[in-house]
Amino acid sequence: MAIRGNIVSAMSVGDVMKRLTITKSDVDEWTGEHVTDFKIKTTLEYADDLLKYYNGEFNQGLSLGWSKTDDYFRVRMGELTIVQGVSGSGKTMWLSQVTMYLLGTKKVMIASLEMRPVLTLHRFVTQTAKTCEPTESYMHEILDRANEKLFIYDQEGTTTSYDMEAVVSYGKHVLGIDVFVIDSLMKMSDINEDNYDKQKNFVDRLAVMARDLGVHIFLVCHTKKLSEDFDVPEANHILGSSHIRNLSDNVVAIWRNKHKERRMANNELTDEEMRIIPDAKLCIQKQRNYIGENSEAIINFWYDKKSLRYKERP
Repeated sequence: MAIRGNIVSAMSVGDVMKRLTITKSDVDEWTGEHVTDFKIKTTLEYADDLLKYYNGEFNQGLSLGWSKTDDYFRVRMGELTIVQGVSGSGKTMWLSQVTMYLLGTKKVMIASLEMRPVLTLHRFVTQTAKTCEPTESYMHEILDRANEKLFIYDQEGTTTSYDMEAVVSYGKHVLGIDVFVIDSLMKMSDINEDNYDKQKNFVDRLAVMARDLGVHIFLVCHTKKLSEDFDVPEANHILGSSHIRNLSDNVVAIWRNKHKERRMANNELTDEEMRIIPDAKLCIQKQRNYIGENSEAIINFWYDKKSLRYKERP
């Protein structure tokens, strides 16, 4: 997208951020109701769709932004992906980088309920600029390119699961958003950590909305306390109802190599070991609609602290 110099010069950073924000009043103007017609069809009416599926549609979708992940995972419309990991594992940071890449072709909304919008945008700008100290003009340029493509959910007070569903419906029908990031399940004020029925119902409703609206939803979930800090979480380690895993289309886990960090702090690694040992892993643990040998995989990443970016190789 070309840089609109008049917008950059005429608008303050606050003005630009405001244009990237969905407010509660916006949601109030849209009921969020999505009515689906009840239809019964014959098999032949699905012939064209089935042919497309046989020709590889089941393995198609958007890249996460790294070439090494393309053969293992794609962002497919109509699906709900659970992103899990222990506290501090880098789930939100990883999703921010995925969002940055998806903006090349799709509109994206981030509902980062655990941090202020300015912090969400700080991560996004830093990852885009590849530096934590971009010039003011470059920051404006990045925000301008993202304008009308990246939307931030910014609601005062608490957010309920029904608020979130209304935002997804509003975002798709009114703004044309295709990818939604909800961070996290535990920030839904009407769903307690031990209320498994409400967790099940909310995840089920999100999965249905993703399918019916033809969007992709990333839902961040926390991981149960593991026996060791270094353990890699499995799909059944998601904190809460087992139905979170069962009702979702995909489950991925982000793992941070704290064992490497501890050994580095104790000067126990050689320079070569520090270079070749990965800093993080993407663990693909479930893909309901993927057909092939790579439905589950573990992919290594290296993390650059200055740019907040995950790299495919050292």
